[in-house]
Amino acid sequence: MATRRICIYGIEDTVVKQLDGFDVAVSTSTREELRTSIGAEDICALILDLDVHDAIDVIIESLEMKSHLAIVGVTGSSDVNRIIQAQRAGCKQFASRPIDRMDLTTALTGALQDAPAPAVASDVDSRTIAVIGSMGGAGATTLSCYLSMALAERAKTTALIDVDFEFGMVAKSWDLSPRHTIHDLCQFDVLDRQNVEDVMIELPSGVSVLPRPARIQEAQEIDEAALKEIVGLISTWFPFVVLDLPRRLDARTGCAIELCDKLIIVCQQTVAGVINAGRLTDGLLEFGVSLDQIEFVINRYNTKIHSVTEEQLEKRVNKKPIGLVPNHYKSVGAASDLGEPVATRNPVRKAISEIAAALVGDGSPGSGSRWMASLGIGG
Repeated sequence: MATRRICIYGIEDTVVKQLDGFDVAVSTSTREELRTSIGAEDICALILDLDVHDAIDVIIESLEMKSHLAIVGVTGSSDVNRIIQAQRAGCKQFASRPIDRMDLTTALTGALQDAPAPAVASDVDSRTIAVIGSMGGAGATTLSCYLSMALAERAKTTALIDVDFEFGMVAKSWDLSPRHTIHDLCQFDVLDRQNVEDVMIELPSGVSVLPRPARIQEAQEIDEAALKEIVGLISTWFPFVVLDLPRRLDARTGCAIELCDKLIIVCQQTVAGVINAGRLTDGLLEFGVSLDQIEFVINRYNTKIHSVTEEQLEKRVNKKPIGLVPNHYKSVGAASDLGEPVATRNPVRKAISEIAAALVGDGSPGSGSRWMASLGIGG
């Protein structure tokens, strides 16, 4: 990842100049120097000596000048009241003296994750939808791709971001050979719309794809702060942003879930699929995600093959699935191997189009009941 520029106030310790991924743009010792630096320099974080008498005033003044600044306080004191004052003023993280390089790096990373995104003028009222599978092979990426197409049919354009940085298959699904990826965006000191548009691949369907890194080693170089900034910027001009998530709950997946308006959990009509959908839901609810934010889709639905029903899923997760996608594995798999979408008349695309309509609120219940009934899916 490109180094991120930070500012220092009132600290002389050389450790602050040895932080991996960070570059000290300026070191200041007076309030006047600090004000000038915050106004003139492109910095993302401030590390200050919390033990100086005016530290609280410095925090307040700095955030008044640049509200998205991540602030880390360094202290050798055990004064709890001082820490509370600093937190209330806007200090996000703390490091203790003597300064430990790893401890300070962790504090900086946490502060950047917690800091609000820089205010960017938005052209649209955007909605972000994340998709995750309850088990391997559930078809989450397929749903992400066709959902993006269905949303683009309504809004002319949709962004599809492959957040499975190690093993994502979004680009492969469309037979794309990206020249640039999301990793390249992380190399810019300042990210803007032009940078993003140069990296994204626009498809004839109106879907613009932001691919995963080309090399698996690059995946580890993308942190939550970078993901938050990229998604935030993209959502300023795309009416819909779809995030294809990996099947794991780590810091980056958690960040993506926090950013989304809706999270779709994709499962199949198997005992394992329902159990894992329930486990995932339980974990998300414990993390503070609302059940209203979560939707469920049963993929490869076929009552003649599987005995598990949508009612059993509903009983386990306390919510009806928003959609049932029929089992047309051969046609979808063949299309994916060719890097082409299935035909618009394909029942899979019709089902996912209904899901898109339900998500954006312009679909009527049962609008696709006739074709679902013909497949033995509907009532």
